[in-house]
Amino acid sequence: MLYDTSIRDKETKQAIDSCLGRPYRFLELFKQGVVGSSRMEVTSYSKLFVKVMSQRKQAVFANISLRPNGIVVIMNIRLSNYSWVIPYHYLSIFKTDVLVIHGQGEFLKLKIVGDQNKKLIEKIIQRKQEVLANYEKPTMG
Repeated sequence: MLYDTSIRDKETKQAIDSCLGRPYRFLELFKQGVVGSSRMEVTSYSKLFVKVMSQRKQAVFANISLRPNGIVVIMNIRLSNYSWVIPYHYLSIFKTDVLVIHGQGEFLKLKIVGDQNKKLIEKIIQRKQEVLANYEKPTMG
């Protein structure tokens, strides 16, 4: 889901929190370590983002924020912020010369320089494996 998070809205916050869990608290940040990325330039995107990207007049940058049950990709476009919410069970990440994030049939390609955000990407993959390992698998009966 893509949300306009420029203005704080209780319903949007509740929808994001119910899907991904609440943001980490101050003390949890020390336990978790890295939970946010540095900004990365968006180089390519799928049809979900066409409407919001048409507002841009310059480069668009995005940050990734880690949550207990998924990630939030926050894009800054002019004076607006948009949050793309991806639960771990829909998330696929590929890192080559760019970072490609896939979720629910949509994607973003983000420009990465060297080892930029390497610890966060490793943390996302680790958290995804932990969450999916605890996810109940349907039994064949």
